[in-house]
Amino acid sequence: MAAERVKQYKDTTIKYDAPAGFSLLVRRFMTGTGLTDWQTLTFPASVGVRTYTAPLDGLEAILVKFKATSTGIVRLHGGVYRFRPIGVYFDGAQGEIWETQELGFGI
Repeated sequence: MAAERVKQYKDTTIKYDAPAGFSLLVRRFMTGTGLTDWQTLTFPASVGVRTYTAPLDGLEAILVKFKATSTGIVRLHGGVYRFRPIGVYFDGAQGEIWETQELGFGI
């Protein structure tokens, strides 16, 4: 498998309408462990459209998937999540090699 870009996630902001509230299951994918459950976030009940931000502190992954569940109706109007690339992940046990580009030291 080729090297994968790992991202560090900060938070997610979701615009929704859910009279009973809802839970958001966050699943993450990392090479070697596959897709695993990371955390369940709880969003409070709303009357009308509401915007809510939930932290994703400590989440590092190649891919993230979300799954919303509720006992009532949930209307998702939009959402964003913030992240930054932090490095490259590879498994040397699979024969992968990582080499940097040629580095110049100002000589």
